[in-house]
Amino acid sequence: MRGAVFAILGTAFGLAGGLLTTLFLFASANAAIDRVLDERLRGAGESAALLLGRPQPGSRRLAELMRNNALDGAYLLGPDLVIAEDAVGNSGAKADLLRVDPERVRRALAGEASVASTYDVGPLSVAAGYFPVRGPDGAVHAVLALEAGRAFLKPRTDLARARTAAILLSVLSAIALGLLAMRWNSAERARGKQAERAARSEAVARMAAMVAHEIRNPLGVIRGTVELMRERARRGLPPRDDEGLSDVLAEVERMRRLTEDFLDLGSERPLARAPLQVAELAQEAARAAEAAHPGLRVRVEAGQLPPVEGDAGRLRQVLANLLANAAQAQREGPVDLRAWATDGVVRIQVRDHGLGIEKEHRARLFDPFFTTKSGGTGLGLAIARRLCERHGGSLALLDEPGPGAVFEITLPI
Repeated sequence: MRGAVFAILGTAFGLAGGLLTTLFLFASANAAIDRVLDERLRGAGESAALLLGRPQPGSRRLAELMRNNALDGAYLLGPDLVIAEDAVGNSGAKADLLRVDPERVRRALAGEASVASTYDVGPLSVAAGYFPVRGPDGAVHAVLALEAGRAFLKPRTDLARARTAAILLSVLSAIALGLLAMRWNSAERARGKQAERAARSEAVARMAAMVAHEIRNPLGVIRGTVELMRERARRGLPPRDDEGLSDVLAEVERMRRLTEDFLDLGSERPLARAPLQVAELAQEAARAAEAAHPGLRVRVEAGQLPPVEGDAGRLRQVLANLLANAAQAQREGPVDLRAWATDGVVRIQVRDHGLGIEKEHRARLFDPFFTTKSGGTGLGLAIARRLCERHGGSLALLDEPGPGAVFEITLPI
């Protein structure tokens, strides 16, 4: 949770920093472009005003001026705001007050040149310059008006587009950085949990192996002694006492199997590897499960599959454990056992139709000694996963909709 918060904060700071940097650079560049455009328009206007002299209606000189400087308009205004000469030939008409700034025209007639934005056309701001035009006597008799539009202001438009692209790039970069940080944090949490689980499992395995070795010898002595007593007193032993000895031997056998489970959990006993057919293994495990649980019916679906290399007895133990859990989950009815080959592995799924496994139990389901069943040891699934991993495969509980639980084994082909 803390890592996710840091990732979000890092993303926010990265985005804010990137946007502030982008906006600062844009403001600086925009100011520089404005100065250059103003100087360019002022230079064109002042130099033209020195050469024009008196208005010449019908002349092409203003059209040339407009074309050479990528302007949208060029015309001469008289003191009464009448167009004395126009680049497009519309002289003699009253100037459009929506385009012309009368105050700046008045100042130009007084000898003051100016350049500034005058009006907007949609998203485009049109800059206009007003420059006094003097006659031979030095008096101002007209005002040269120049309008700079789309072509003249193209650098400013390009810069605005670059700003938008830079902002979008900053946002996308910050989002990508945040996603990367969150993914890294999630991977680190998963690695931490995996390392913790591995360390815990290793400690439990060492303890289990030690306990198993310590118990096996006393169990052997108890078993041998009981069998010897039973053999010596077989003919004179009352039936009730004989049944009692049988119960003792049964409990000794149960303890022996439990120590075998401990050894499977705590040591790497060699695997008797050989090529084997998964379909045959599934059929054998299904028959054994149905015999051990009369109310259970295992539906096997396994066609022709490529062989896998493994220990048939150990893999049969894994399937027996999963089928026994399924039988305990639903008591009776069908259990589905499917096997198929894909992507270089054989997948085996065991699906029961019981109540399923609670979400809070899923994370610890394969931990040694964790069990939700009364009287369970919590070793079956831990040993089953360990055996699958020793075969180069895996055992997992799938998160699938519907009732019941689905366990999946993968074994390399």
